[in-house]
Amino acid sequence: MKNKKKYIRRLIQLAAIGWLFPPVYFLGTVWVGTYISADFLGVGLTDPLSVLEITLAGKSIWPALWLSAVPLVVLALLLGRVFCSYICPLNFLLELLPRRQERQLVRKTLPIGIAVMVLLLSLVLAVPVNNTISPVFSLLRVLLFGWGSELLLVALVLLAALVWGQKIWCRALCPLGAVYGLLGIKRRLFLQVDAKRCVRCGKCRAACSMGTYPGSGNWKESYLCTNCGDCIDACDKQAIRFTWRGRGEDALGEGK
Repeated sequence: MKNKKKYIRRLIQLAAIGWLFPPVYFLGTVWVGTYISADFLGVGLTDPLSVLEITLAGKSIWPALWLSAVPLVVLALLLGRVFCSYICPLNFLLELLPRRQERQLVRKTLPIGIAVMVLLLSLVLAVPVNNTISPVFSLLRVLLFGWGSELLLVALVLLAALVWGQKIWCRALCPLGAVYGLLGIKRRLFLQVDAKRCVRCGKCRAACSMGTYPGSGNWKESYLCTNCGDCIDACDKQAIRFTWRGRGEDALGEGK
């Protein structure tokens, strides 16, 4: 079935959004919180950027806070930047917008610089900056608590996506995505390209909303990849697949 992996991913995305609204009798027993920080079956979960921000803003180290980041860090080390493609509600919203061919990013590492700037500002201002102004968390607050001023920030990101490209926020700005991407550079689950089957048609690159080459050995490509699998659906030659066996073969020549 064509686009099979995308359909599965859509179901997971919808389930992730629905999981934010469990029945009342689940509260305090299964899940409570958001994708910033939550408690799942008694296990604390906090995204690693938030942990760094809060630590720098408070100028103190809370062991329980750092421990709550461990499950998500391990997940990123194993699976890569899957939060972006399977969980993030803003990414889901952006993918509903029309696609157009986006220009290649010249500064692919810009989100890393923004993540560093966010941490420095958190230290100086004593405020977790990304948690305060991030459109991702603004959308979470809108979903959970209703319409508010946060919706304006989400609307600005959607407008930017219509003008400069569907994933302009994810590709060029998002500091949280950059952190997950850096953690996932050496991930165990890779997209592998079979050089014998690949005919270099470019369909996989065109299908990738992040503008990456599947299986590239270039770390700047690897950290942007969200392991969404759209390139697998786009490949008529079945030359791309997920593998646990390590780094994929750089059949398309990127990074050589």
